[in-house]
Amino acid sequence: MSQPQKQVDILVLDDDVDLLSSVADLLVECGYRVKAFADADSAIEFAMGQSFALGLFDYRLGSLKNGLDVVEKMQALGCKSTYVMITADVEQATQMRAVHLKLFEFMRKPVQPEKLLETVQRALEHVNRVAA
Repeated sequence: MSQPQKQVDILVLDDDVDLLSSVADLLVECGYRVKAFADADSAIEFAMGQSFALGLFDYRLGSLKNGLDVVEKMQALGCKSTYVMITADVEQATQMRAVHLKLFEFMRKPVQPEKLLETVQRALEHVNRVAA
C-alpha cells in the first residue's frame, strides 16, 4: 500500500529565510519530503544531481537570478519537474515568460496556507497523470 503523492520531493526556493522555513515546515507537516534553499545557485546545484516532482519558487530572489531564471536553467539541465511560482510581481512580461516556461501555476502573494496546499496537491496530481 503506497501513497505516492506523500512520497514526492518538493524543492522550495525563497531568499526570505523565515518564509522559506514556514513553507517548508507546512509541507513537511503534511507529509511531504522537502528540500529548501535560500539561494538560487544551491537549488540549481541540487537539481543537477537529484530529481524532484515539484519546484515551489519565489520570483524575487534578491540575487542576479529570479525564480523564472532558475526554472529556465533547470529545464535546460533536463529537469522534468513541475513548477509553481509565488510572487508579488504582476508585470505582464513576467506572466508571459511564466506561460512560455509552462509553469503549472503563477500565484500572487500573499498566499494563504490552505491555497498553497491545494495548489501543491493539484500540481502533484498533474505530475502523476503525466507520468502514468
